[in-house]
Amino acid sequence: MVEQKEVINGVQIKYKYKQRKYDTQHIIFVFCGFGSASMFTYDFENALQDCPAHVVWIKDDFNDCCAYYLCQNMNYSIEQAVITFIESMLARYGLDRSCCTLAGFSKGGTAALYYGLKYHFINIVSTVPQFHIGSFAKREWPLVFKHMADPENENSIFVLDTLLPQLLRDDGSIEKNIYLLTSEADYQYEKEIKPYLDGFRKYRNFNLLMATSQLIREHNQVTSYHVPLLLGIFYSLSQGAVPHYGYCELIADNTLVSRPVKPQPVAILKKIAVMDTLIFPEGIAVLKGVSCGEYQDIEIDLVFKNEGLEEVFRIAKAHRSILTRQLYEEGFVNYDKGWFCTAKFQGLNIHELPAGRYRILLDITCQEHYARKALEVDAGADNKILASSESVDVYSQNGHVYLWKKS
Repeated sequence: MVEQKEVINGVQIKYKYKQRKYDTQHIIFVFCGFGSASMFTYDFENALQDCPAHVVWIKDDFNDCCAYYLCQNMNYSIEQAVITFIESMLARYGLDRSCCTLAGFSKGGTAALYYGLKYHFINIVSTVPQFHIGSFAKREWPLVFKHMADPENENSIFVLDTLLPQLLRDDGSIEKNIYLLTSEADYQYEKEIKPYLDGFRKYRNFNLLMATSQLIREHNQVTSYHVPLLLGIFYSLSQGAVPHYGYCELIADNTLVSRPVKPQPVAILKKIAVMDTLIFPEGIAVLKGVSCGEYQDIEIDLVFKNEGLEEVFRIAKAHRSILTRQLYEEGFVNYDKGWFCTAKFQGLNIHELPAGRYRILLDITCQEHYARKALEVDAGADNKILASSESVDVYSQNGHVYLWKKS
Protein backbone atom coordinates (compact mmCIF):
# COMPACT_ATOMS: atom_id res chain seq x y z
CA MET A 1 0.00 0.00 0.00
CA VAL A 2 1.14 3.50 -0.79
CA GLU A 3 1.52 6.01 2.02
CA GLN A 4 -0.85 8.92 1.50
CA LYS A 5 -0.83 12.42 2.94
CA GLU A 6 -3.44 15.00 3.84
CA VAL A 7 -2.86 18.42 5.36
CA ILE A 8 -5.46 19.54 7.90
CA ASN A 9 -5.12 23.00 9.42
CA GLY A 10 -1.41 22.98 8.67
CA VAL A 11 -0.80 19.50 10.14
CA GLN A 12 0.27 16.76 7.75
CA ILE A 13 -1.43 13.39 8.31
CA LYS A 14 0.37 10.36 6.88
CA TYR A 15 -1.71 7.24 6.47
CA LYS A 16 -2.44 4.08 4.51
CA TYR A 17 -5.85 2.87 3.43
CA LYS A 18 -7.31 -0.53 2.54
CA GLN A 19 -10.72 -0.66 0.90
CA ARG A 20 -13.53 -2.74 2.40
CA LYS A 21 -14.67 -6.06 0.98
CA TYR A 22 -18.18 -6.49 -0.37
CA ASP A 23 -20.87 -4.50 1.46
CA THR A 24 -19.25 -4.34 4.91
CA GLN A 25 -20.36 -1.24 6.82
CA HIS A 26 -17.42 -0.72 9.17
CA ILE A 27 -14.11 1.10 9.35
CA ILE A 28 -11.10 0.42 11.58
CA PHE A 29 -8.59 3.13 12.46
CA VAL A 30 -5.23 1.73 13.58
CA PHE A 31 -2.96 3.80 15.82
CA CYS A 32 0.60 2.50 15.80
CA GLY A 33 3.20 1.75 18.44
CA PHE A 34 6.92 2.36 18.25
CA GLY A 35 8.69 0.44 15.50
CA SER A 36 11.42 -2.12 16.15
CA ALA A 37 13.91 -0.57 13.71
CA SER A 38 12.83 3.06 14.11
CA MET A 39 10.16 4.95 16.00
CA PHE A 40 7.75 4.83 13.02
CA THR A 41 5.73 1.85 11.85
CA TYR A 42 2.36 0.69 10.54
CA ASP A 43 1.11 -2.04 12.89
CA PHE A 44 -0.97 -4.97 11.58
CA GLU A 45 -0.46 -3.78 8.01
CA ASN A 46 -0.22 -7.33 6.67
CA ALA A 47 -2.50 -8.99 9.21
CA LEU A 48 -5.52 -6.84 8.33
CA GLN A 49 -5.30 -7.15 4.55
CA ASP A 50 -8.15 -9.69 4.46
CA CYS A 51 -10.32 -7.90 7.00
CA PRO A 52 -13.72 -7.09 5.45
CA ALA A 53 -13.80 -3.55 6.88
CA HIS A 54 -12.25 -0.39 5.56
CA VAL A 55 -8.92 -0.04 7.38
CA VAL A 56 -7.01 3.21 7.88
CA TRP A 57 -3.55 3.13 9.42
CA ILE A 58 -2.54 6.52 10.82
CA LYS A 59 1.19 7.12 11.19
CA ASP A 60 2.40 8.83 14.35
CA ASP A 61 4.82 11.03 12.42
CA PHE A 62 4.42 14.73 13.04
CA ASN A 63 7.39 16.85 12.02
CA ASP A 64 9.66 13.79 11.94
CA CYS A 65 8.89 12.58 15.44
CA CYS A 66 6.24 10.59 17.27
CA ALA A 67 3.81 12.56 19.41
CA TYR A 68 1.35 9.96 20.74
CA TYR A 69 -1.00 11.51 18.14
CA LEU A 70 -1.43 14.41 20.57
CA CYS A 71 0.81 17.44 20.68
CA GLN A 72 4.04 19.23 19.90
CA ASN A 73 5.37 21.69 22.46
CA MET A 74 2.09 21.04 24.33
CA ASN A 75 0.18 22.49 21.38
CA TYR A 76 -2.67 20.08 20.61
CA SER A 77 -3.11 21.00 16.96
CA ILE A 78 -2.00 17.44 16.14
CA GLU A 79 -4.93 16.01 18.11
CA GLN A 80 -7.37 18.38 16.41
CA ALA A 81 -6.04 17.41 12.99
CA VAL A 82 -6.26 13.68 13.76
CA ILE A 83 -9.86 13.78 14.99
CA THR A 84 -10.83 15.96 12.02
CA PHE A 85 -9.20 13.43 9.71
CA ILE A 86 -11.07 10.54 11.35
CA GLU A 87 -14.39 12.38 11.07
CA SER A 88 -13.71 13.22 7.43
CA MET A 89 -13.01 9.56 6.63
CA LEU A 90 -16.23 8.51 8.35
CA ALA A 91 -18.15 11.05 6.28
CA ARG A 92 -16.37 9.97 3.09
CA TYR A 93 -17.66 6.41 3.47
CA GLY A 94 -21.05 7.31 4.92
CA LEU A 95 -20.36 5.83 8.35
CA ASP A 96 -20.84 7.01 11.92
CA ARG A 97 -19.13 6.19 15.21
CA SER A 98 -21.27 3.07 15.74
CA CYS A 99 -19.69 1.56 12.60
CA CYS A 100 -16.14 2.34 13.63
CA THR A 101 -13.40 0.73 15.72
CA LEU A 102 -10.38 2.53 17.12
CA ALA A 103 -7.49 0.12 17.62
CA GLY A 104 -3.94 0.47 18.79
CA PHE A 105 -1.01 -1.35 20.28
CA SER A 106 1.29 -0.01 23.03
CA LYS A 107 1.64 3.71 22.21
CA GLY A 108 -1.14 3.18 19.70
CA GLY A 109 -3.23 1.52 22.40
CA THR A 110 -2.91 4.70 24.44
CA ALA A 111 -4.12 6.75 21.48
CA ALA A 112 -7.05 4.40 20.80
CA LEU A 113 -8.22 4.79 24.40
CA TYR A 114 -7.64 8.54 24.41
CA TYR A 115 -9.62 9.24 21.24
CA GLY A 116 -12.23 6.61 22.04
CA LEU A 117 -13.00 7.99 25.50
CA LYS A 118 -12.72 11.68 24.66
CA TYR A 119 -14.67 11.63 21.40
CA HIS A 120 -17.25 8.99 22.35
CA PHE A 121 -16.40 6.13 20.03
CA ILE A 122 -18.15 2.88 20.85
CA ASN A 123 -15.59 0.23 19.85
CA ILE A 124 -12.07 0.39 21.27
CA VAL A 125 -9.37 -2.29 21.01
CA SER A 126 -6.24 -1.51 23.02
CA THR A 127 -3.26 -3.69 23.85
CA VAL A 128 -0.62 -2.91 26.51
CA PRO A 129 -1.21 0.88 26.55
CA GLN A 130 0.64 3.43 28.66
CA PHE A 131 -1.45 5.64 30.94
CA HIS A 132 1.38 7.88 32.17
CA ILE A 133 2.33 9.33 28.79
CA GLY A 134 4.74 11.98 30.04
CA SER A 135 6.70 9.84 32.49
CA PHE A 136 6.94 6.92 30.09
CA ALA A 137 8.02 9.02 27.11
CA LYS A 138 10.65 10.89 29.11
CA ARG A 139 12.09 7.65 30.49
CA GLU A 140 11.91 5.41 27.42
CA TRP A 141 11.74 7.83 24.46
CA PRO A 142 13.31 11.13 25.58
CA LEU A 143 13.33 12.59 22.05
CA VAL A 144 9.59 12.00 21.83
CA PHE A 145 9.03 13.65 25.19
CA LYS A 146 11.14 16.63 24.16
CA HIS A 147 9.07 16.91 20.98
CA MET A 148 5.78 16.82 22.88
CA ALA A 149 6.63 18.90 25.94
CA ASP A 150 6.73 22.66 26.39
CA PRO A 151 10.40 23.55 27.01
CA GLU A 152 9.32 26.49 29.15
CA ASN A 153 6.89 24.54 31.31
CA GLU A 154 8.23 22.01 33.82
CA ASN A 155 4.65 20.85 34.37
CA SER A 156 4.51 18.99 31.03
CA ILE A 157 5.08 15.56 32.58
CA PHE A 158 2.23 15.98 35.03
CA VAL A 159 -0.15 17.28 32.37
CA LEU A 160 0.60 14.42 29.98
CA ASP A 161 0.46 11.84 32.77
CA THR A 162 -3.04 12.90 33.80
CA LEU A 163 -4.65 13.10 30.34
CA LEU A 164 -5.81 9.50 30.01
CA PRO A 165 -6.56 8.77 33.70
CA GLN A 166 -8.74 11.88 33.86
CA LEU A 167 -10.63 10.92 30.70
CA LEU A 168 -11.30 7.47 32.13
CA ARG A 169 -12.47 8.89 35.45
CA ASP A 170 -14.77 11.52 33.92
CA ASP A 171 -16.26 9.53 31.02
CA GLY A 172 -19.99 9.07 31.51
CA SER A 173 -20.70 7.36 28.18
CA ILE A 174 -20.73 3.79 29.41
CA GLU A 175 -22.26 2.18 26.30
CA LYS A 176 -18.89 1.14 24.95
CA ASN A 177 -17.28 -2.09 23.78
CA ILE A 178 -13.73 -1.96 25.13
CA TYR A 179 -11.24 -4.78 24.62
CA LEU A 180 -8.09 -4.40 26.73
CA LEU A 181 -5.38 -7.00 26.18
CA THR A 182 -2.57 -7.06 28.74
CA SER A 183 -0.34 -9.37 30.76
CA GLU A 184 1.23 -9.42 34.20
CA ALA A 185 4.43 -10.47 32.41
CA ASP A 186 4.63 -7.01 30.84
CA TYR A 187 6.92 -4.88 33.00
CA GLN A 188 4.61 -1.92 32.40
CA TYR A 189 1.54 -3.67 33.80
CA GLU A 190 1.94 -2.82 37.50
CA LYS A 191 2.29 0.93 37.00
CA GLU A 192 0.61 1.63 33.69
CA ILE A 193 -2.47 -0.59 33.67
CA LYS A 194 -3.27 -2.31 36.98
CA PRO A 195 -4.09 0.92 38.91
CA TYR A 196 -6.78 1.83 36.35
CA LEU A 197 -8.59 -1.47 35.80
CA ASP A 198 -11.38 -0.65 38.24
CA GLY A 199 -12.13 2.50 36.26
CA PHE A 200 -13.13 0.39 33.24
CA ARG A 201 -15.69 -1.72 35.06
CA LYS A 202 -18.41 0.92 34.60
CA TYR A 203 -18.62 0.18 30.88
CA ARG A 204 -21.41 -2.15 29.77
CA ASN A 205 -19.08 -4.29 27.68
CA PHE A 206 -15.60 -4.05 29.13
CA ASN A 207 -13.43 -7.02 28.23
CA LEU A 208 -10.17 -7.66 30.06
CA LEU A 209 -8.04 -10.22 28.24
CA MET A 210 -5.13 -11.42 30.40
CA ALA A 211 -2.31 -13.21 28.61
CA THR A 212 -0.62 -15.94 30.68
CA SER A 213 1.65 -17.81 28.26
CA GLN A 214 5.30 -18.36 29.19
CA LEU A 215 6.06 -17.28 25.64
CA ILE A 216 5.09 -13.78 26.76
CA ARG A 217 7.91 -12.34 28.84
CA GLU A 218 8.29 -8.88 27.33
CA HIS A 219 6.06 -5.92 26.53
CA ASN A 220 6.27 -6.31 22.76
CA GLN A 221 5.31 -10.00 22.87
CA VAL A 222 1.79 -9.53 24.24
CA THR A 223 0.26 -8.21 21.02
CA SER A 224 2.18 -10.39 18.56
CA TYR A 225 1.33 -13.59 20.44
CA HIS A 226 -2.40 -12.87 20.29
CA VAL A 227 -2.78 -11.78 16.67
CA PRO A 228 -5.41 -14.52 15.98
CA LEU A 229 -7.53 -13.34 18.94
CA LEU A 230 -7.30 -9.71 17.86
CA LEU A 231 -8.20 -10.56 14.28
CA GLY A 232 -11.24 -12.43 15.57
CA ILE A 233 -12.36 -9.30 17.42
CA PHE A 234 -11.79 -7.08 14.38
CA TYR A 235 -13.63 -9.43 12.03
CA SER A 236 -16.56 -9.79 14.44
CA LEU A 237 -16.93 -6.05 14.97
CA SER A 238 -16.70 -5.51 11.21
CA GLN A 239 -19.71 -7.78 10.72
CA GLY A 240 -21.71 -6.18 13.53
CA ALA A 241 -21.33 -9.17 15.88
CA VAL A 242 -20.06 -7.65 19.13
CA PRO A 243 -18.04 -10.11 21.28
CA HIS A 244 -18.68 -10.24 25.04
CA TYR A 245 -15.81 -11.86 26.93
CA GLY A 246 -15.80 -10.11 30.29
CA TYR A 247 -12.71 -11.08 32.27
CA CYS A 248 -10.86 -13.75 30.34
CA GLU A 249 -7.60 -15.39 31.33
CA LEU A 250 -6.13 -16.64 28.08
CA ILE A 251 -5.13 -20.28 28.42
CA ALA A 252 -1.69 -21.56 27.44
CA ASP A 253 0.29 -24.76 27.83
CA ASN A 254 3.02 -23.87 30.32
CA THR A 255 4.71 -27.26 30.27
CA LEU A 256 8.49 -27.15 30.71
CA VAL A 257 10.56 -29.45 28.51
CA SER A 258 13.02 -31.81 30.18
CA ARG A 259 16.56 -31.41 28.93
CA PRO A 260 17.41 -34.17 26.41
CA VAL A 261 20.41 -36.44 26.91
CA LYS A 262 21.73 -35.69 23.43
CA PRO A 263 20.22 -32.41 22.20
CA GLN A 264 20.00 -31.83 18.47
CA PRO A 265 21.71 -28.71 17.09
CA VAL A 266 20.01 -26.09 14.94
CA ALA A 267 22.25 -23.87 12.80
CA ILE A 268 20.47 -21.71 10.22
CA LEU A 269 21.89 -18.71 8.40
CA LYS A 270 19.22 -16.00 8.22
CA LYS A 271 21.19 -13.11 6.75
CA ILE A 272 24.66 -12.46 5.40
CA ALA A 273 26.56 -9.51 3.98
CA VAL A 274 30.17 -9.14 2.89
CA MET A 275 32.43 -6.14 2.48
CA ASP A 276 35.80 -7.03 1.01
CA THR A 277 37.07 -9.60 3.57
CA LEU A 278 34.57 -8.62 6.27
CA ILE A 279 31.64 -11.00 6.61
CA PHE A 280 28.44 -10.28 8.56
CA PRO A 281 26.61 -13.57 9.23
CA GLU A 282 23.51 -13.77 11.43
CA GLY A 283 21.13 -16.56 12.26
CA ILE A 284 19.91 -19.21 14.67
CA ALA A 285 22.23 -21.39 16.75
CA VAL A 286 20.69 -23.49 19.53
CA LEU A 287 20.65 -26.97 20.97
CA LYS A 288 17.03 -28.09 21.00
CA GLY A 289 15.67 -28.55 24.50
CA VAL A 290 18.56 -26.70 26.19
CA SER A 291 17.88 -23.23 27.54
CA CYS A 292 20.02 -20.30 26.41
CA GLY A 293 18.11 -17.55 28.18
CA GLU A 294 21.31 -15.84 29.36
CA TYR A 295 24.40 -14.87 27.41
CA GLN A 296 26.64 -17.05 29.57
CA ASP A 297 24.53 -20.12 28.73
CA ILE A 298 25.82 -20.46 25.18
CA GLU A 299 29.04 -20.11 23.17
CA ILE A 300 29.18 -20.25 19.38
CA ASP A 301 32.17 -20.76 17.07
CA LEU A 302 32.12 -20.23 13.33
CA VAL A 303 34.12 -22.96 11.58
CA PHE A 304 35.57 -22.82 8.05
CA LYS A 305 36.53 -26.33 6.94
CA ASN A 306 37.93 -27.96 3.83
CA GLU A 307 39.99 -31.08 3.20
CA GLY A 308 43.24 -29.57 4.38
CA LEU A 309 42.30 -26.88 6.87
CA GLU A 310 39.96 -25.98 9.72
CA GLU A 311 39.79 -22.42 11.04
CA VAL A 312 37.65 -21.54 14.07
CA PHE A 313 36.41 -18.06 15.05
CA ARG A 314 34.47 -17.21 18.22
CA ILE A 315 31.42 -15.11 17.35
CA ALA A 316 28.86 -13.20 19.37
CA LYS A 317 25.24 -13.67 20.39
CA ALA A 318 22.28 -11.30 20.36
CA HIS A 319 18.96 -11.23 22.20
CA ARG A 320 16.04 -12.35 20.03
CA SER A 321 13.10 -13.29 22.25
CA ILE A 322 11.02 -14.23 19.20
CA LEU A 323 13.18 -17.37 18.85
CA THR A 324 11.60 -18.93 21.94
CA ARG A 325 8.24 -18.76 20.23
CA GLN A 326 9.45 -19.70 16.74
CA LEU A 327 11.29 -22.79 17.97
CA TYR A 328 8.56 -23.92 20.38
CA GLU A 329 7.62 -27.59 20.00
CA GLU A 330 6.41 -29.72 22.91
CA GLY A 331 6.97 -27.28 25.77
CA PHE A 332 8.68 -24.12 26.90
CA VAL A 333 12.43 -23.69 26.39
CA ASN A 334 14.09 -20.29 26.53
CA TYR A 335 16.05 -19.68 23.32
CA ASP A 336 16.32 -15.90 23.71
CA LYS A 337 20.09 -15.76 23.18
CA GLY A 338 20.18 -18.26 20.33
CA TRP A 339 20.94 -15.66 17.65
CA PHE A 340 24.52 -15.63 16.37
CA CYS A 341 26.18 -12.56 14.92
CA THR A 342 29.52 -10.78 14.89
CA ALA A 343 30.69 -8.66 17.82
CA LYS A 344 28.67 -5.42 17.89
CA PHE A 345 27.48 -6.40 14.39
CA GLN A 346 30.75 -4.99 13.04
CA GLY A 347 31.72 -8.02 10.98
CA LEU A 348 34.36 -10.76 11.11
CA ASN A 349 37.55 -10.14 9.15
CA ILE A 350 38.76 -13.30 7.38
CA HIS A 351 41.67 -11.57 5.65
CA GLU A 352 44.15 -14.18 6.93
CA LEU A 353 42.02 -17.16 5.89
CA PRO A 354 43.86 -18.91 3.03
CA ALA A 355 42.25 -18.79 -0.40
CA GLY A 356 39.97 -21.70 -1.18
CA ARG A 357 36.51 -23.20 -0.86
CA TYR A 358 35.19 -23.83 2.66
CA ARG A 359 32.15 -25.44 4.15
CA ILE A 360 30.82 -23.36 7.06
CA LEU A 361 29.83 -25.06 10.31
CA LEU A 362 28.90 -23.96 13.82
CA ASP A 363 30.25 -25.36 17.07
CA ILE A 364 27.56 -24.81 19.69
CA THR A 365 28.23 -25.23 23.41
CA CYS A 366 25.21 -24.72 25.65
CA GLN A 367 24.76 -25.66 29.31
CA GLU A 368 27.72 -28.09 29.10
CA HIS A 369 26.33 -29.77 25.97
CA TYR A 370 28.29 -29.56 22.70
CA ALA A 371 27.42 -30.24 19.08
CA ARG A 372 28.81 -29.37 15.66
CA LYS A 373 26.37 -28.63 12.87
CA ALA A 374 26.82 -27.67 9.23
CA LEU A 375 25.35 -24.22 8.66
CA GLU A 376 22.11 -24.46 6.69
CA VAL A 377 19.73 -22.13 4.88
CA ASP A 378 15.97 -22.09 4.52
CA ALA A 379 14.58 -23.65 1.36
CA GLY A 380 13.95 -20.30 -0.30
CA ALA A 381 17.64 -19.35 -0.01
CA ASP A 382 19.08 -22.62 -1.33
CA ASN A 383 21.39 -22.91 -4.35
CA LYS A 384 22.07 -19.19 -4.54
CA ILE A 385 24.84 -16.66 -4.21
CA LEU A 386 24.02 -15.21 -0.79
CA ALA A 387 26.62 -12.42 -0.69
CA SER A 388 29.60 -11.42 -2.77
CA SER A 389 32.58 -9.06 -2.84
CA GLU A 390 35.84 -8.87 -4.78
CA SER A 391 37.44 -11.11 -2.15
CA VAL A 392 34.66 -13.42 -0.97
CA ASP A 393 31.60 -15.29 -2.22
CA VAL A 394 29.13 -16.87 0.19
CA TYR A 395 26.72 -19.30 -1.45
CA SER A 396 24.36 -22.15 -0.65
CA GLN A 397 24.28 -25.59 -2.21
CA ASN A 398 21.96 -28.46 -1.31
CA GLY A 399 20.90 -26.71 1.87
CA HIS A 400 24.40 -26.00 3.18
CA VAL A 401 26.48 -22.82 3.24
CA TYR A 402 29.90 -22.40 1.64
CA LEU A 403 32.48 -19.64 1.38
CA TRP A 404 34.87 -19.07 -1.49
CA LYS A 405 37.91 -17.01 -0.49
CA LYS A 406 39.25 -15.73 -3.81
CA SER A 407 42.63 -14.48 -2.73
